[in-house]
Amino acid sequence: PDGRVLLAGSNPHYFYNFNAEYPTELRLEAFSPEYLSPDRANLRPEIKTWPKTLHFGEAFEVEITVGLPIVAPVEVNLGNAPFATHSFSQGQRFVKLKATPATPGNGGGYRISCMAPPSSTVAPPGYYMMFAVNQGVPSVVRWVQLVI
Repeated sequence: PDGRVLLAGSNPHYFYNFNAEYPTELRLEAFSPEYLSPDRANLRPEIKTWPKTLHFGEAFEVEITVGLPIVAPVEVNLGNAPFATHSFSQGQRFVKLKATPATPGNGGGYRISCMAPPSSTVAPPGYYMMFAVNQGVPSVVRWVQLVI
């Protein structure tokens, strides 16, 4: 996932029906929010290094690069991969991680020290999308596995 919003839909026909008053709808749309506009491209972080596996309560580091110097706190967040059906998204979960301010790292990047969720009550084990947010602009997702 890269920050765009995907919209898809259909109707209650049991099978594809293109001759009904309300024919089966097969279109998909990708919406690019304002935060992805070209004039904000230099604010978009890129996660360069990250752990592929996290344990509950574990401290870890993420290294990011950004086109312009960082002037505000950068968030590091986890979102699970929910599934959607019948207008509902099942199992949505967003976890804002505890993170220190970004500090200059090697090669022009920045290091951010983070803390994994404390327990399975906050975030059940599974695969999560990790993304950094700089001044409202999200990075492309990096996948991590949260394990016991």
